[in-house]
Amino acid sequence: MASDCEVVQLGTFGHQVGGHSVILKLPNQTICKPLLPREHFFYESVAQELKNYTPEYHGVIRVCFQPTLDGKFTSIAYPKATIANPNPETKAMLSCSTKKSVHTEKDQEGIVFKSDGDSSGNPWSVNCLNVMSSKLTEYVEQDYIVLENLTARYRFPCILDLKVGTRQHGDDATEEKKIRHTKICTDSTSLSLGVRLCGVQMFNTMTSEYIFRDKYYGRQLDEAHFHGALKDFLYDGSSYRTDILPELIDTLKQLREVVKALSSYRLFSGSLMIIYDGQKACSEVGGTPLPEDSASLQDVSMKGLPASWATKVLWPNRSSRSPWHTRPELLKFHQKVDVRLIDFAHATHAGFVHDPIRYEGPDEGYITGLTTLISAFENMCLLNNAI
Repeated sequence: MASDCEVVQLGTFGHQVGGHSVILKLPNQTICKPLLPREHFFYESVAQELKNYTPEYHGVIRVCFQPTLDGKFTSIAYPKATIANPNPETKAMLSCSTKKSVHTEKDQEGIVFKSDGDSSGNPWSVNCLNVMSSKLTEYVEQDYIVLENLTARYRFPCILDLKVGTRQHGDDATEEKKIRHTKICTDSTSLSLGVRLCGVQMFNTMTSEYIFRDKYYGRQLDEAHFHGALKDFLYDGSSYRTDILPELIDTLKQLREVVKALSSYRLFSGSLMIIYDGQKACSEVGGTPLPEDSASLQDVSMKGLPASWATKVLWPNRSSRSPWHTRPELLKFHQKVDVRLIDFAHATHAGFVHDPIRYEGPDEGYITGLTTLISAFENMCLLNNAI
């Protein structure tokens, strides 16, 4: 166990729009999620050209959960030595998956809620916390991976979580799971478009309220309504945020070229996250400044953490990985929109040497989904005057 001076209190992360496991927030601009061996190995071994499109990976910590008398729980964390050559077949110590559906209302208009940040989260994050609280009956410890908090730089984060690809089960899935996920793909836009909505959080500037829709809403959309949902994602209550489209389209095209060049990669059940600031004034060029040198970026990474964490938790040099540094014009000011790949619990590539199936060539199903998104957003650009 770590000394008291190394322990930090974890907070809730209120902008979770999908997934079953509870995501927690560290005092600095990072989040943590349960360590799943396959996903952990993916972050440790991901191709360099894909790193700019994934959250920055910062290593492994140990998280301790203690149930409280009021039916909730407290969580603290301390550094854990890096796991060398992690084995994708190793089982996690505690499954934080709810194992049962986390449902929100099936209101076509979505659930309207106000939020003052992570302290009062959206309906999905609140339900995940409630289910976790109901399952936790005794003190538990579990390894978590630490990742970049993609929402940290936005004041009013609008988040679109998309399941990309025509297949959504991994090679290790049971027959029952294969049948179930194949049916979900067939009955939704996954099979026809290569993408479906998995969760969305939007901000209405006129009412200062968020609107949330979950994966069950996304599964019932046909092709026309899916395109309508993409359009809705850009609506701020008074107008459509077409100002982010050029950068969004450019980034998706660049990502598509990267995926095309990656042989053996299959991102089964992975998501694509699109984030922008719901308050247009916060995302104007010349808006929120970033630290101007890599040293100060490193200081931001350690803010709120004990000094010992700098050596006991992997803290990579951001300048070699971050999109801020691959596009010089974005060094001083943040982009209007961020596009990242997340969720790699069922991904595979040639580095998974124990996997029974080796794939060749690019992930055509994933490329189909990216092409759908590019075409949809390009059409919005063409119809800009109409909307």
